[in-house]
Amino acid sequence: MTYLNNIKPEVRALHGYHLTAYDCPIKLNQNESPFDVPDSLKDDILCAVRNKSWSRYPEPMQMDLVEALADHAGVQPEGLIVCNGSNTLVQLVLGVVSAPGVQVVIPSPSFSLYGLYTDIFSGRVLDIPLTENYGFDIPALCCAAGEKNARLIILCSPNNPTGCAISNADLDKLLSSTSALVMVDEAYGEFYDQTAIDLLPKHPNLIILKTLSKAFGAAGIRIGYLIAHPDLRDEIIKGKIPFDINIFSHTAAMAILNHKDLIQKRIDFICSERERVFQCLTQIDGVTPYPSHANLILFEVADPDAVFTGLIEQGILIRNVTSYPMLDRALRVSIGTERENDCFLEALEKTLSESGFSGLKDEQD
Repeated sequence: MTYLNNIKPEVRALHGYHLTAYDCPIKLNQNESPFDVPDSLKDDILCAVRNKSWSRYPEPMQMDLVEALADHAGVQPEGLIVCNGSNTLVQLVLGVVSAPGVQVVIPSPSFSLYGLYTDIFSGRVLDIPLTENYGFDIPALCCAAGEKNARLIILCSPNNPTGCAISNADLDKLLSSTSALVMVDEAYGEFYDQTAIDLLPKHPNLIILKTLSKAFGAAGIRIGYLIAHPDLRDEIIKGKIPFDINIFSHTAAMAILNHKDLIQKRIDFICSERERVFQCLTQIDGVTPYPSHANLILFEVADPDAVFTGLIEQGILIRNVTSYPMLDRALRVSIGTERENDCFLEALEKTLSESGFSGLKDEQD
């Protein structure tokens, strides 16, 4: 298979992003919203798509969608890029920044695609471990950001898979400490009470990523957007693929943005359920949960593989994150409906009780 030698060695050495499929009726493994787009709105979207011309390319710059997203975020459209999902925006930024020898600073553990894409684009990942309680190590990040070869710092805030978030005060310190670009992925930002958007006027080296996938319950249409200083946006957009937003996603996104009244109630419910589930987890012997600002909760148990399997046997799928750095005893659960969350909690207690897993809290106390 010598033809494979044409692939970059650093790519061949990688393990691609992979998610094993399980057939479980309760799916709490991908941080999705438990609320779908209403059927009546779906009908309107499908009708609008049917009436569009399918033989023509979509509008290349999506200006009406850009303006709608800018209005929603409270920013100027000149600083906004819309793409086919925020993961594509991570690729876009790394594609115009990363090069051999360039350091990309990434807290660890975090979303695995940041490091994967950095390696593919021949950059060098500089991992900065989270603190013992899974918070951002601000002094270490500021120190790393000051290195001469650091061009980009990527923060997921709130962070996946830990749920920690960086405050605007700490983010201001980080941005002020470096001339590197600082990209804050706010995929879960609606579940947190701060946004980096407030710091944009002061810091032209700030990039913010947002999405309709999580709080808007529209992961299936794959719409993400980037916000930055207009001059920086003009450089980044040079790497954007034309016509990447298809007519269905474009039409659906516009319709959803016109019904934002639905969203805040759902956000409030998810945040309330997150706190309820967290408190319930603190009462289960053998479980150590960590506070979260996202629609997910990280928790530790003595035997996560056995607990993960035990939950699947009861029809509940969560995420096993033991392959991440520092998380050898950790699992992650997404916040679902009240019924789904209750089923998860009941199944977790049953699995721990039947298997005799306990003592984790005692070991840590």
